[in-house]
Amino acid sequence: MSAFLPDILALFFLVSLVIRRFGVDLSFHPATYQLLTYILLLTIGLKGGQALASEFTLNLIGNSLIVIALGVVLTLIAMAIIRLFSALNQTDGVTLAAHYGSVSVGTFAVAMSFLQLKGVEFEAEINLYVALLELPAIFVGLWWLGRGKTGTSMKTIFGHQSLMLLLIGLVIGALYGDVAQPMIKQLQPLFAVMLALYLIHMGAIAGDKLGQFGENQLFLISFAIFMPLLASSVGLATAMLLGLSIGGTALLMTLAASASYIAVPAVFEQAQPKANVAQALVASLAVTFSFNVIWGIPLYHHIATVVAS
Repeated sequence: MSAFLPDILALFFLVSLVIRRFGVDLSFHPATYQLLTYILLLTIGLKGGQALASEFTLNLIGNSLIVIALGVVLTLIAMAIIRLFSALNQTDGVTLAAHYGSVSVGTFAVAMSFLQLKGVEFEAEINLYVALLELPAIFVGLWWLGRGKTGTSMKTIFGHQSLMLLLIGLVIGALYGDVAQPMIKQLQPLFAVMLALYLIHMGAIAGDKLGQFGENQLFLISFAIFMPLLASSVGLATAMLLGLSIGGTALLMTLAASASYIAVPAVFEQAQPKANVAQALVASLAVTFSFNVIWGIPLYHHIATVVAS
């Protein structure tokens, strides 16, 4: 019977979303949600730091530059599609593109657990790429909107909690290497439970936002489904260039296909007060996150299995 059910992680999200549409809100208090994200981010950051400590080579530096370029390319692709096919003004269009050029740590955490449940291994350096892919879209978007104007301060860009927690984990993991392994082993059981709770919360939020698309509903829904599919193909090409394993390829495809709903909204709300961040957030969370968790991640894993095997 389990063969006819979606992945267990997707089911937590899906049930919460459906229940929310019937009026039952399973979302948590902001402080609880914050604790969940802290555990997810620190665990991912520490693992990425360990990869730096054990695998730091010139090759890793080169691969990291390629990954950063991936973030820039995805942002520019999103900007081009939005400009060609939507009636969004420049500020709202660039804001939406920045969400899709950046990544979702939550989506990555789901994909990582999905692979672990299936016994699929992946390169530790992928955890580093999560942090690297947070930034390019923010820089490109703010630069594009701020051409000829006073630049946005680095504090605005780097000051968001999610990015700082990832960076803290990366630095500590890199400094201590294998010494940090006992801490990661203690966090790992919590990670699975916290991820399930996180998905329940996000399902409730997504269910609540499904009815908030506004006048750009048709374009936003279409873009929020098409862009992940296109971006995942760019991620696949990048993974092949980097020579990643099946698991690493699936994760990089997932990262490319995901859209930010934490770091980018926070930065753009502060740096671009006139931008319609809520509109971009509805697309990235209610549609793209839902699509990736329910259908996208299994699809990316299947494609990676066929291509990278």
